[in-house]
Amino acid sequence: MTATELMAERYKNREDKDNIFGVGMSDAEFRTFIIDYLLGEDWYVVDPLGQTQINEIALYEILKKYSKRFKKECKSRKRGIKNVPRTFISRNV
Repeated sequence: MTATELMAERYKNREDKDNIFGVGMSDAEFRTFIIDYLLGEDWYVVDPLGQTQINEIALYEILKKYSKRFKKECKSRKRGIKNVPRTFISRNV
């Protein structure tokens, strides 16, 4: 689902049409959408982990894929290592 489709669906059934503020979105809806949108609908974690641990892995994957700043931080802290573990580097220092 694209961002445009999501917003069209959310605002289509809105009762208060005169309200200028957003409809709102729960944490779970946001997490599901952002993971599907940025990592792909086929992304998943095989390991038997809790939701908070999966959130951390998803955040790491998103930063690794889209953030030049994060890649630079990883490179400066772990010189010579190409595959950084799936935990945040700052916790392993």
